[in-house]
Amino acid sequence: MPQLPSADNNSSIQQNYKSKQSYDFYYQQDSSQLDLWYDTPYYGRVDTEGRIVYPRETFLNVVSQQDDDNQSICLLFVANAFKKMRLHYETLYFDEILDKNSRFFTSKLQVFRGWKSPTMMYSNNQQFLYESFLEEQLEGLTDTPAIKNFDDFVSVLLKYIENKKTPFTRIGFHGSNLLSSFSTGLVLEIYEGEYGNDREAFEFVNDPNFELFEELCKKYGFRIDRNNPWRIIANINSERLQPFIAELVPSENNTVTTKKVFDLFYENLNDNLYFTEFISYLKIFYATFRQAFTKYKQEGFTSEGCKGAFYSYKQRGPVPEDVDTIKALELFYNFRLAETGLVASKKRKKFHIKNVVSIYKSFKGTNKTKALSEALQYIQYNLGTTAYMNVPLEENNLTRINEGVMMSPQDQFNKRTGEDSSYLNDFSDS
Repeated sequence: MPQLPSADNNSSIQQNYKSKQSYDFYYQQDSSQLDLWYDTPYYGRVDTEGRIVYPRETFLNVVSQQDDDNQSICLLFVANAFKKMRLHYETLYFDEILDKNSRFFTSKLQVFRGWKSPTMMYSNNQQFLYESFLEEQLEGLTDTPAIKNFDDFVSVLLKYIENKKTPFTRIGFHGSNLLSSFSTGLVLEIYEGEYGNDREAFEFVNDPNFELFEELCKKYGFRIDRNNPWRIIANINSERLQPFIAELVPSENNTVTTKKVFDLFYENLNDNLYFTEFISYLKIFYATFRQAFTKYKQEGFTSEGCKGAFYSYKQRGPVPEDVDTIKALELFYNFRLAETGLVASKKRKKFHIKNVVSIYKSFKGTNKTKALSEALQYIQYNLGTTAYMNVPLEENNLTRINEGVMMSPQDQFNKRTGEDSSYLNDFSDS
């Protein structure tokens, strides 16, 4: 029999591994739980078709009470369900049905964390990314002619993203594990536990009140985060949650499909908007670097041809006011390829970029906005996103694990993006 879970954030990799095994042994998985680490990492972040989504802020509402330590928000139907659950909990507590000798469950069912802005998280990520890029790559190039201008800088940045396989674009960030599940508006935290602390999580699920808390969650349409059990997630497929959703969406049969939930309460990433944002961040990164390191050292030659006998300082090129759209589309394709970690031959890259340009030019004359959108959709069609590569939500009842053999992202990419131009048939009349 395994030892009790004991790992925390200061434990070694080996200790964490053994602790997780024992946690899984003692806290067996069932239908009341949701595993956001392994089974459903994109729950609430992609719609029924696998497209990246985020909550409409007009449907966010305060879930906390006025005297709570933190004021948290979430989607309105989640807030309404939780408020009912909270009243039920407090009744049980004051009727002494709940054990009052608990450090986890007190007289109040308080929300300590709720919705977090994905826009703010992306902005913070970009700041952290630049600082890491500066420390790990740029500091050794500040005086050298390796970065003379914007194009040089972008090339160095692209190589860095490729090596790190870390997201730079907004769509890459939304499809990565760097985006918190709190961005969905479906997740609430009712205790300030330490993320990844198996010992604390084990103590929580073994609290004398946990079983009753679990039943309350089921009753009001919530599931418990298996790895952080003080974290609960609204189950949008739950019949128990349906009344709270339906009261916001009048319908004839009083039921709301999963697709309807995403259509009404969420919105998709705007390709054109975040493409523009991508270019802006390239310019911001370069401007920040150039402001700190305006000049680079250029070695000279003597009359005898000896290199490095003297040198001069030269001004780095300016930040471009505009980046040519075709050039920007090529950059976007290369950055999306780099951050996904997918490998494409020079021939395949050339083929894809040629088609991107063809699509853009075919619409450019009549509708530049549509031209850009269609070109970006082609990139998305071929590269996809981490989230898009997983089984759609509705097909597997909140799990992305398929019964068959799962293809790797690279295999899917290879299968989907050969030199097949059938996708371009839609543009033949353009």
